[in-house]
Amino acid sequence: MEHDHDVALEDEQSLAERIVRGAIRAYRLHPFDSVDADVVAEVAGIDGDTVRRLFPTWDALLLVTYDRWTQLRGTRRTKSPACTIDHVRMTLAEDVADPGLVRVLAGVITIAAADTGFAELFRKRFEEYVDALTAGLQRDADAGSEQLAVPAHQAATQLLALYEGLQIQLLVRPHVDVVVEFDRAVRTLRQGWRERAVPAWDLDEVALTR
Repeated sequence: MEHDHDVALEDEQSLAERIVRGAIRAYRLHPFDSVDADVVAEVAGIDGDTVRRLFPTWDALLLVTYDRWTQLRGTRRTKSPACTIDHVRMTLAEDVADPGLVRVLAGVITIAAADTGFAELFRKRFEEYVDALTAGLQRDADAGSEQLAVPAHQAATQLLALYEGLQIQLLVRPHVDVVVEFDRAVRTLRQGWRERAVPAWDLDEVALTR
């Protein structure tokens, strides 16, 4: 009986993996709002009831699909990025070739901003990405490949804002070369990161001392 249970569990895991692969393909083929359990089932070559049984809530399947898809990013790179900015640039170039993922990333923003059970899980993914960028930029600064006069987490927030903004441009203005625009914007970002903030004068205090 235990062997039968193991086989059944393996079959369930294989089915779940097949469904997730089907979801990725479905999001590559269709607009974000057009993908549902039946579309995934059709692409995966299984029945819709099986999809709904293994993933009773749509957000659960979307979260697993999101995690699996983002884990696949960068796995086909032929060279390693030289620094964190280089890593983000490579990721953006990969996004150009895989706009289905960008549609999913943009779509989950509305879920992360909502007051639902899965919102916190999606917000956690965004925070984890900021933390990873922060750690990467700090490593670059410590190694001397990046000059930071601002906190690494502040630089990471700005870099993420640039990256996500260009992702949106990729979707709504496909004629824009987002990688070229990234390179231009990064030059401005780096210049700002290298400048130390000038302390603001307390005008009220200055007036009292006169």
